[in-house]
Amino acid sequence: MTKLEITALCDKGPVRDNNEDMVSVGGILLRDNKLSLPVELDEESVFHLLVSDGMGGHEHGERASEMLLQHLINCFQQKIFTPDKIEDQLREQVELLSNELNNMALQENQMRPMGCTLTGIVWFAGKAYLLNAGDSRTYRYRNPYLRQLTQDQTERGLSGNPDDSKLLFNCVGGGSLGHLVVEEVTDSFINDDILLVCSDGISDLVDDAIIEQILTDSDDPATEIYQKACENGGFDNISIILATFKK
Repeated sequence: MTKLEITALCDKGPVRDNNEDMVSVGGILLRDNKLSLPVELDEESVFHLLVSDGMGGHEHGERASEMLLQHLINCFQQKIFTPDKIEDQLREQVELLSNELNNMALQENQMRPMGCTLTGIVWFAGKAYLLNAGDSRTYRYRNPYLRQLTQDQTERGLSGNPDDSKLLFNCVGGGSLGHLVVEEVTDSFINDDILLVCSDGISDLVDDAIIEQILTDSDDPATEIYQKACENGGFDNISIILATFKK
């Protein structure tokens, strides 16, 4: 049995007029909202913690992020995934949705086709899977160290050169094929670890060292990380999920 203490928030931030991010906590969709809840997972549990960031500068990013997360929720509800093939099936379903977004953009004559990122963890049939498409991030905090589990699929993230651009090389929709990286991470978490899933409204504005310090010292880290992003400009939508493992 794995127990999670979860806090999640999704907010437009102090600068943007609309929110293109969306968060899903086991099928509960959040946009401009916040929740906290405990969850117990066993070998039969189907659960996920996912963040999708609608691409800024493209049209209808809020539609793309909502459609993607709702599509995955529907797949779980319809029991499309099977234990022996779930990694390939997750990739196939994300590519399917990516094609749908691209086709809709063509039909609507969108100059910059709508798209979004995706990251987070899926628990299925006693195993945990890390998902990543784009530059939203999933981290693991193990006191006192924060480790990024995903790789930003940007020029900078793939090259490792901080002087390179943040140009996305992969996303869902946005004219992309929507390649989803899936990695089993079942044994990657222990008691008191904290899973952090966030959009780049956090990772672009709050240094990892500051996040580390907040997770080490704060009684309400989600709120403090959000406030720090706002203090540092808050020029993007802000989404964050924190889940503390209690086994």
